[in-house]
Amino acid sequence: MSMGAKKKSLLDAFSITDRRSCEKAIRNGGIAAMVSAGITAIFAGLGFITSSSSKNLAYLLDPWLTVDVALIVILGIFILRKSRVASILMLLYFVTSKGIMWYDMGKPQGLFMSAIFFLFYFTAMRGTYIWHKSYKDESLVPFV
Repeated sequence: MSMGAKKKSLLDAFSITDRRSCEKAIRNGGIAAMVSAGITAIFAGLGFITSSSSKNLAYLLDPWLTVDVALIVILGIFILRKSRVASILMLLYFVTSKGIMWYDMGKPQGLFMSAIFFLFYFTAMRGTYIWHKSYKDESLVPFV
């Protein structure tokens, strides 16, 4: 590492400074959605084959989570396609679902991971807006 090189921090992964970082932020938001869908699918799948007497575990082992999986996958695909609407809906869905889950369970759980996913979704939302404002390929628009 050279003397003038700045050491990167965790928050540098969420900054948008140019076209490449904008594309990366959007891609990371879409990937985060797919990871979230995968984790949710595991719990939904387990909900089909098992049950639990624990209130918190029973809340997570719900077969109806497959609806959440479908919604998250659809929004994730559209985020990868740089949709501003999908990125806003994903962020709102995430915040709402976490709020409801924490209310139903009686306390916030998984705050660190929730904060990381929130940062990915928020940065993807910012990225889609910056993309459409500054970097969208104008060559695809037909001449009028």
